[in-house]
Amino acid sequence: MTCEEVRMSLGVRALGALDPEEALEVDNHLATCEACAAELLELEDVTSFLGKVSERDVELVASPPRQVLDRLLDDRARRTRRGRMLLLSAASVAALVVGGAVWTAVTGDGPHMTAASAPERATSSDSAASSGPADAAASTAEQPAPLADQNNELRATGDPLPSPSALPTKQRKQAVAGPEFTGENAADGYHATILAWPAENGTELAVRLRGVPDGTPCRVRVAAGGGRRDVTDGWVAGDDGHEERDAFKTTTGLPLADIVRFDVIDDRTGKVLVRVKVPGR
Repeated sequence: MTCEEVRMSLGVRALGALDPEEALEVDNHLATCEACAAELLELEDVTSFLGKVSERDVELVASPPRQVLDRLLDDRARRTRRGRMLLLSAASVAALVVGGAVWTAVTGDGPHMTAASAPERATSSDSAASSGPADAAASTAEQPAPLADQNNELRATGDPLPSPSALPTKQRKQAVAGPEFTGENAADGYHATILAWPAENGTELAVRLRGVPDGTPCRVRVAAGGGRRDVTDGWVAGDDGHEERDAFKTTTGLPLADIVRFDVIDDRTGKVLVRVKVPGR
């Protein structure tokens, strides 16, 4: 048996529910594999968790309420619409930046023309001064006004233009959704949808279950290349004690690019409820 096959059976072995032949194969593998043996030690307290199961937990075995599923679908649709609006806003800002750049390029010759014509105005001012004090005063009052007006107009049209660094980069990041992976346990009628996106120290996950009995304690066991494993924080299926949200959000230390599989497991027995594979890996 491979390490992966053995680790799939460790929870059942801890409960003593394996067939004799399969139990013998698992024991032979554990005798030669330190990694699998170490994982078995972590499952020694599984039986103590079973003692915490009450009759109320058994009574909660039922399908999720219809109103809960409807609320999850409505929240998902609202997030999709909000993401589209953010993309449209970013596109509008980009169009304003391009338009401002074109306007600046078209009107950019104004200062050069004004500077080139300044000597001519100075020459005409000198000639007006030689004509008389009254003419010089009138010429001086009339000539600087167009230059000041042009400079003020250039400043007025240039200041409001947004720069590329002023774009709402944070909103653009929020509009980008991570990949979505789905899995199904047809025998038990369980379904799982996992959204994943890269985080600073690993990968952020959003897990949504359907068909899993209410009150089932769950975790996600994340598998990556090279035999690496990680187990996320736990939650209870159908528990409305969490904040109003459509999925349980958690993190894993494994990079998204290395993940090959997600296993939603029963935290009491270690049984795999739903297996979600990453396509192409």
